[in-house]
Amino acid sequence: MKPVIFLDRDNTLIANDGDLGDPTAVVLLDGVPEGLMRLRNAGFRLVVVTNQGCVARGVCSEEDVDKVHHAISNLIDHEAKQQGMIDRFYYCPFHPEGSVDEYRREHSWRKPQPGMIFQAARDLGLDLTRSWMIGDQDRDIQAGSAAGCRTIRLSDVAGTGDTVRATGVAANFSEAVDLILVGNSPSKSASSGNGDRSLAPLQIAVQDLTDVIRGQDRAGGVNRGVAITCLMLAPIPVVLGLLTLPDLNGFIAWAMATVIMLLTSLVLLLVDRT
Repeated sequence: MKPVIFLDRDNTLIANDGDLGDPTAVVLLDGVPEGLMRLRNAGFRLVVVTNQGCVARGVCSEEDVDKVHHAISNLIDHEAKQQGMIDRFYYCPFHPEGSVDEYRREHSWRKPQPGMIFQAARDLGLDLTRSWMIGDQDRDIQAGSAAGCRTIRLSDVAGTGDTVRATGVAANFSEAVDLILVGNSPSKSASSGNGDRSLAPLQIAVQDLTDVIRGQDRAGGVNRGVAITCLMLAPIPVVLGLLTLPDLNGFIAWAMATVIMLLTSLVLLLVDRT
């Protein structure tokens, strides 16, 4: 399992203060291609995680977002003179105050929630205990911290506007890379930072279970399908147990069946990401 640098998009990789759906308007920030190359050479994978509420607001389509990401990837590859610099782009098109019904809701992928990070860890087999998040907003730092990653906040002045403490603060992307490479490499232990991150796989499985309950699951597999089935059937033993009252032993037996089904769901989700 490899470590990864999770990257916010707007005002971290590219200059953008609004909704961007035009790929011809993409402008990389200074030092980004060179910094990404340094991280790549140090053994990190690179994954972009970005909120794109413009889709929920009806300003952009998901196709527009994909085109912008394609343009970003091409520009980075061109400047770095290497293909496939960014491993994956993840974005959240949902927003609870959107104007498009399909996307008007809260979602576990929307930062400051760590859903996109957990999904990337499942998809790519990433080691979150040795990973970092770079972003310019509190929500980036909160998402990275919640997933067990160390974090770098991009800010002109250390601490300006922070409501959550990052592992480090950098004035620009190049400085952020310096901090990461000085403070950590894939061969070093991630013993410092945001505390004990050994529970990351369990956190991911719990997030999976939560997503299934909320109907927010955007990926699936055989184990996940069985887990969902167990989850859907779990209330049945509880109902049957209630029907056996006042037989306490019968109720306990049915309650234990429910617990077993819930634990089975959790175990299957843990197995699914390995």
